[in-house]
Amino acid sequence: TETLDWSSRNSDIANILKSEVSTILNVSINYECDKLQNLPLENLPPVLKLSATLIAFTSVFTRPSDQNVVILARCLEDTDIFKYIDTSLLLKKILDVKFELPSCLLETLAIELTRHLKMLTEIEKEIEHFGAKIQESAGNY
Repeated sequence: TETLDWSSRNSDIANILKSEVSTILNVSINYECDKLQNLPLENLPPVLKLSATLIAFTSVFTRPSDQNVVILARCLEDTDIFKYIDTSLLLKKILDVKFELPSCLLETLAIELTRHLKMLTEIEKEIEHFGAKIQESAGNY
């Protein structure tokens, strides 16, 4: 793939990745993301960053650990993943992980989820669900 493709959010590879984003909600793929920790995740071109974010999410969903969660938090900074998926569904899935999420991930999520009106609108539609989980002191809520 040309270098340009890694920076273009409209390249063929980017479009393939965008179409795969929804699979992270429905598939339990076991990826190891520990090798990502040495990469400059915050500075990757958009397409590579989206790829790393997909791997990090699946790692947290299948094997939550401090290391995987920190990698996910690093990937989420300035990511576009929430443009391609129902934000409330992804937020529910991450908050339902049977692992205490550290503040670095929760803070990054809070920042990223408020960047676009689309994300806030999707969360607002599920506000009763989030409110009920908070009321019952459920895990990461």
